[in-house]
Amino acid sequence: MNPITIQTLATGFTVTGLALGLPSFAVLLLWIVNAVRTRLAADASSGTNFGENPDAILLMLKGITETIGALARFAGSLGQFVFNGLAVVAIGGLVIGVACWFTGRGLTINANWARASAFILIALAMLPSLLLALSLHNVGRVLMLAIVILCACGLHALWNGYTPQIP
Repeated sequence: MNPITIQTLATGFTVTGLALGLPSFAVLLLWIVNAVRTRLAADASSGTNFGENPDAILLMLKGITETIGALARFAGSLGQFVFNGLAVVAIGGLVIGVACWFTGRGLTINANWARASAFILIALAMLPSLLLALSLHNVGRVLMLAIVILCACGLHALWNGYTPQIP
Protein backbone atom coordinates (compact mmCIF):
# COMPACT_ATOMS: atom_id res chain seq x y z
CA MET A 1 0.00 0.00 0.00
CA ASN A 2 1.37 3.35 -1.05
CA PRO A 3 1.38 5.95 1.76
CA ILE A 4 1.50 8.82 -0.73
CA THR A 5 -1.64 10.11 -2.40
CA ILE A 6 -2.21 12.76 -5.05
CA GLN A 7 -3.28 15.22 -2.35
CA THR A 8 -0.07 14.50 -0.40
CA LEU A 9 1.94 15.13 -3.56
CA ALA A 10 0.05 18.37 -4.19
CA THR A 11 0.72 19.56 -0.65
CA GLY A 12 4.36 18.50 -0.88
CA PHE A 13 4.89 20.37 -4.13
CA THR A 14 3.17 23.49 -2.80
CA VAL A 15 5.22 23.50 0.42
CA THR A 16 8.44 22.79 -1.50
CA GLY A 17 7.64 25.63 -3.88
CA LEU A 18 7.22 28.03 -0.99
CA ALA A 19 10.31 26.71 0.81
CA LEU A 20 12.46 27.21 -2.30
CA GLY A 21 10.83 30.33 -3.69
CA LEU A 22 10.67 32.64 -0.68
CA PRO A 23 14.38 32.48 0.33
CA SER A 24 15.41 32.70 -3.32
CA PHE A 25 13.21 35.76 -3.80
CA ALA A 26 14.71 37.33 -0.66
CA VAL A 27 18.28 36.76 -1.90
CA LEU A 28 17.42 38.24 -5.31
CA LEU A 29 15.79 41.25 -3.66
CA LEU A 30 18.90 41.81 -1.52
CA TRP A 31 21.10 41.47 -4.60
CA ILE A 32 19.02 44.07 -6.46
CA VAL A 33 19.18 46.47 -3.50
CA ASN A 34 22.96 45.97 -3.31
CA ALA A 35 23.35 46.53 -7.07
CA VAL A 36 21.32 49.75 -6.94
CA ARG A 37 23.22 50.96 -3.87
CA THR A 38 26.56 50.20 -5.53
CA ARG A 39 25.59 52.03 -8.73
CA LEU A 40 24.37 55.10 -6.85
CA ALA A 41 27.26 55.27 -4.38
CA ALA A 42 29.82 57.98 -4.99
CA ASP A 43 33.41 56.89 -5.52
CA ALA A 44 35.02 57.63 -2.17
CA SER A 45 38.44 56.29 -3.02
CA SER A 46 40.40 59.37 -2.03
CA GLY A 47 44.06 58.72 -1.41
CA THR A 48 45.70 59.37 1.91
CA ASN A 49 47.28 62.80 2.14
CA PHE A 50 50.17 63.16 4.57
CA GLY A 51 51.49 66.48 3.30
CA GLU A 52 54.31 67.38 0.95
CA ASN A 53 57.21 66.31 3.16
CA PRO A 54 56.11 63.46 5.49
CA ASP A 55 58.50 62.02 8.02
CA ALA A 56 59.28 58.29 8.49
CA ILE A 57 56.33 57.55 10.82
CA LEU A 58 53.87 59.18 8.44
CA LEU A 59 55.34 57.19 5.54
CA MET A 60 54.88 53.97 7.55
CA LEU A 61 51.29 54.96 8.35
CA LYS A 62 50.67 55.71 4.68
CA GLY A 63 52.03 52.27 3.70
CA ILE A 64 49.91 50.52 6.33
CA THR A 65 46.83 52.47 5.25
CA GLU A 66 47.32 51.60 1.59
CA THR A 67 47.94 47.92 2.43
CA ILE A 68 44.80 47.68 4.55
CA GLY A 69 42.85 49.48 1.81
CA ALA A 70 44.06 47.00 -0.81
CA LEU A 71 43.13 44.04 1.42
CA ALA A 72 39.70 45.56 2.04
CA ARG A 73 39.11 46.06 -1.70
CA PHE A 74 40.15 42.44 -2.35
CA ALA A 75 37.82 41.14 0.38
CA GLY A 76 35.01 43.32 -0.98
CA SER A 77 35.41 42.04 -4.52
CA LEU A 78 35.61 38.44 -3.26
CA GLY A 79 32.42 38.98 -1.26
CA GLN A 80 30.72 40.49 -4.31
CA PHE A 81 31.76 37.46 -6.38
CA VAL A 82 30.23 35.11 -3.79
CA PHE A 83 27.08 37.27 -3.60
CA ASN A 84 26.72 37.19 -7.40
CA GLY A 85 27.06 33.38 -7.30
CA LEU A 86 24.33 33.21 -4.66
CA ALA A 87 22.12 35.35 -6.88
CA VAL A 88 22.60 32.94 -9.80
CA VAL A 89 21.72 29.98 -7.55
CA ALA A 90 18.71 31.95 -6.24
CA ILE A 91 17.43 32.41 -9.79
CA GLY A 92 17.46 28.63 -10.26
CA GLY A 93 15.81 28.12 -6.87
CA LEU A 94 13.11 30.63 -7.72
CA VAL A 95 12.38 28.95 -11.07
CA ILE A 96 12.14 25.50 -9.46
CA GLY A 97 10.10 26.92 -6.57
CA VAL A 98 7.57 28.53 -8.93
CA ALA A 99 7.37 25.30 -10.96
CA CYS A 100 6.76 23.26 -7.80
CA TRP A 101 4.14 25.69 -6.53
CA PHE A 102 2.20 25.70 -9.81
CA THR A 103 2.51 21.91 -10.04
CA GLY A 104 1.09 21.54 -6.54
CA ARG A 105 -1.79 23.84 -7.37
CA GLY A 106 -2.39 21.93 -10.62
CA LEU A 107 -2.38 18.54 -8.86
CA THR A 108 -4.94 19.89 -6.40
CA ILE A 109 -7.42 20.51 -9.23
CA ASN A 110 -6.41 17.33 -11.16
CA ALA A 111 -5.03 19.23 -14.16
CA ASN A 112 -3.57 17.08 -16.92
CA TRP A 113 -0.45 19.26 -17.36
CA ALA A 114 0.34 18.96 -13.64
CA ARG A 115 0.79 15.21 -13.91
CA ALA A 116 3.49 15.61 -16.57
CA SER A 117 5.12 18.46 -14.65
CA ALA A 118 5.12 16.41 -11.43
CA PHE A 119 6.68 13.47 -13.27
CA ILE A 120 9.50 15.67 -14.60
CA LEU A 121 10.16 17.29 -11.21
CA ILE A 122 10.15 13.95 -9.37
CA ALA A 123 12.47 12.44 -12.00
CA LEU A 124 14.81 15.43 -11.60
CA ALA A 125 15.01 14.65 -7.89
CA MET A 126 15.21 10.87 -8.29
CA LEU A 127 17.95 10.45 -10.91
CA PRO A 128 20.69 12.41 -9.11
CA SER A 129 19.73 10.65 -5.88
CA LEU A 130 20.26 7.30 -7.60
CA LEU A 131 23.69 8.39 -8.79
CA LEU A 132 24.63 9.73 -5.36
CA ALA A 133 23.46 6.51 -3.71
CA LEU A 134 26.07 4.68 -5.77
CA SER A 135 28.93 6.99 -4.81
CA LEU A 136 28.23 7.81 -1.15
CA HIS A 137 28.82 5.57 1.85
CA ASN A 138 26.98 4.81 5.10
CA VAL A 139 24.53 7.55 6.15
CA GLY A 140 24.70 9.40 2.83
CA ARG A 141 23.76 6.27 0.91
CA VAL A 142 20.84 5.54 3.25
CA LEU A 143 19.57 9.12 2.89
CA MET A 144 19.79 8.98 -0.92
CA LEU A 145 18.04 5.61 -1.01
CA ALA A 146 15.29 7.03 1.20
CA ILE A 147 14.84 9.88 -1.30
CA VAL A 148 14.72 7.36 -4.17
CA ILE A 149 12.05 5.31 -2.36
CA LEU A 150 10.04 8.45 -1.61
CA CYS A 151 10.25 9.49 -5.28
CA ALA A 152 9.24 5.99 -6.43
CA CYS A 153 6.20 6.09 -4.14
CA GLY A 154 5.38 9.53 -5.53
CA LEU A 155 5.58 8.27 -9.12
CA HIS A 156 3.44 5.27 -8.20
CA ALA A 157 0.79 7.52 -6.66
CA LEU A 158 1.02 9.89 -9.59
CA TRP A 159 0.27 7.26 -12.20
CA ASN A 160 -2.04 4.92 -10.30
CA GLY A 161 -4.02 7.37 -8.19
CA TYR A 162 -4.75 9.90 -10.87
CA THR A 163 -8.32 10.59 -11.90
CA PRO A 164 -8.64 12.05 -15.40
CA GLN A 165 -10.01 15.54 -15.76
CA ILE A 166 -13.40 15.74 -17.45
CA PRO A 167 -13.42 18.53 -20.07
